[in-house]
Amino acid sequence: SNDTAGGWTLAGQANFILDNLLAAKKSVPMIVVMPFGHAVPFGSARELQAKNTPLFEQYLLEETIPFVESKYRVAPGSRNRAIAGLSMGGGQSLAIGLGHLDLFSAIGIFSSAHGPDFETRYAQVLGDAKGTNGKLKTFWIGCGKQDTVFERSKKLSETLSAHQIRHTFRATEGAHTYTVWRQYLGEFAPLLFQ
Repeated sequence: SNDTAGGWTLAGQANFILDNLLAAKKSVPMIVVMPFGHAVPFGSARELQAKNTPLFEQYLLEETIPFVESKYRVAPGSRNRAIAGLSMGGGQSLAIGLGHLDLFSAIGIFSSAHGPDFETRYAQVLGDAKGTNGKLKTFWIGCGKQDTVFERSKKLSETLSAHQIRHTFRATEGAHTYTVWRQYLGEFAPLLFQ
């Protein structure tokens, strides 16, 4: 990934999308935090995954969430917290969200997929469909059909279905671009905290 810290607002127009959803009464007011997901310098995808996600997870759970909760009047508990991301951030959201179902009740994955060890790494989550479905109010996956990760994203959905994990898989036209991700944010955000 070569995105910047301002990607979601500059190219993604998240602020406009969320404001418009709120004005149209399609979503509820929410505090949105968009931390930069690169905890280590840029490198190969495999190297980034091995080093970056655990460091980002630590930063998110030990620094970001406590900071937000200390500075803003947020509703406590997992039912009032979601995690979502695009590309690498989608992979991070998948890993952190499934790894911490006690903290997040909604997961959004935009143009991302899982690694080859997904079923082993998340065997407990996948093996307890009733428990997982009871904790996850929203599990939303979207990927453009022309995206290089489309087949892997589709395979993620198939794996979840095979384990009876409730989720939505949205396959649309488009590639690995903000045009697609803006659409997905517009579809995912109204599902939150209803």
